[in-house]
Amino acid sequence: MFSDPDTIKRANWLELFFDLVFVFAVAKATHVLAYPHGGHVAWSQYGVFVLIMVPIWWAWTGHTMFTTRFDAGDNTQRLLTLAQMLAAVFLSAFIDPDFDPNYHGFLFSYIAIRVLLIFMYARAARLMPAAGAISKCLGAGFSLGLLVAAGSVFVDPPWRYVVLYAGITIEILTPLISRKALKAIPVNSHHMPERYGLLTIILLGESVVAIAARLGDQPWTALTPFAAINGFVVVSAAWWFYFNTHDKQVIGHALGTGQKILYGHLGIYIGLSVISAAIGFSISGELDLIDHALMTGIGLIVFIGAMFFMHGIAAFRFGAQRLSTAILVAASGLMLVSGHYSG
Repeated sequence: MFSDPDTIKRANWLELFFDLVFVFAVAKATHVLAYPHGGHVAWSQYGVFVLIMVPIWWAWTGHTMFTTRFDAGDNTQRLLTLAQMLAAVFLSAFIDPDFDPNYHGFLFSYIAIRVLLIFMYARAARLMPAAGAISKCLGAGFSLGLLVAAGSVFVDPPWRYVVLYAGITIEILTPLISRKALKAIPVNSHHMPERYGLLTIILLGESVVAIAARLGDQPWTALTPFAAINGFVVVSAAWWFYFNTHDKQVIGHALGTGQKILYGHLGIYIGLSVISAAIGFSISGELDLIDHALMTGIGLIVFIGAMFFMHGIAAFRFGAQRLSTAILVAASGLMLVSGHYSG
């Protein structure tokens, strides 16, 4: 059955299970930024990180956008979801800063996830005829993108990556091109924002885990407790800013196709992951001050910029939102102090 856009629909247990697989993939992607060379993180590491994050986000988003509209909840859909999760496990296993040795495994795992999604849309169209237009538009665009991406196996690096991301770009643009069809069945105003919020809070939790892990991995200095406390303040301020805005501006509001939320969260997840890496370096002191400042600034700009993209000036309308943003920026600045003097 279609999901009524105004019905209070909650994420189910399988969706929460689904998230955990992808959080591991995001954690592995973030590790690309965790290995400085002589106190520096190269621009190429940021590039590889983004190139890994995009297909992870898109694979997770595909299932989420499907279930917010066409959640049958039957055993066949559960099995298809579990199959996607298994493919995501293999995808995570093949994530590595040096992609060439693992390229084919990563590619075929990604293709498996997306082919299963296309099958789910075709099945939804068979069970619910009104879903036919959406299934046809998305299925055609996703299939074309996957064919282009699959063609990358016939191209040598570095051009294989150009072909791969040309295919993924076609997929990412497909919902924008299909906006007219998607408007016929709006996303659920409770389920969709809850799904994106759940992945956000899990990623914030991963940042807390990273703080604890860093504390246990190295000898303490006088600044180590300060760095850990300050890192927790950064995570808490990001949580406050994001969810205060999320509750007031998104949940329960008519979202239409939900595309601002969909595309904006790529920036949310990238920004939070970069901030998490910067917090780790504030404790370990391994990163040069300029590089640490650059990483921190990139994380803040991408995260806050994504919030502005999704909500506009409303992201800063209330006092709690402005205060949490100010604390986030100030505490992020203090990370540079602890990181510099710990090094």
